[in-house]
Amino acid sequence: MESATLELRLLGEPALIREGKACPLPASRKTRALLVYLATTRRPQRRDPLCSMLWVLPDDPRGALRWSLSKLRGLVDDPDRPRLVADGENVSLDLDGVAVDLDGLRACAQADVGAGTSEPEEQWFNPFCDGLELARCDEFQSWFAAERENVRLLQIALLRRLPDR
Repeated sequence: MESATLELRLLGEPALIREGKACPLPASRKTRALLVYLATTRRPQRRDPLCSMLWVLPDDPRGALRWSLSKLRGLVDDPDRPRLVADGENVSLDLDGVAVDLDGLRACAQADVGAGTSEPEEQWFNPFCDGLELARCDEFQSWFAAERENVRLLQIALLRRLPDR
């Protein structure tokens, strides 16, 4: 099996690795939050809810979303394969073939002990998206807190099963 040339790390500080080299993420915390949200939810998201989740008036939320999408395209798209898909109303991130550390944690935590799953990786025990909190974005913060708790519960489940492995 061919190894992924693109890797997304959501455990610990968010990071994007292309062909073994770290790609600098945009300085904008909201753009990084958008990447994390799209990567974690794994389904198309409507533009208006994304705008209201991450940007507040009087700013131009749609313009800010377009700017963030253009920054993310440069990071995640390949010349022959667009990964960030945006049509008139929806935005999604195609992670097929991308190694995502959270996927490894989920698979290992939910698999039967001894079912041939990979061994836990040290990074799997880092907090979900360390340092990504957004002040004044209550809707995002609510989602983020719930997702961080879900990850923490997966980590606890995996830790409880480690002695059996």
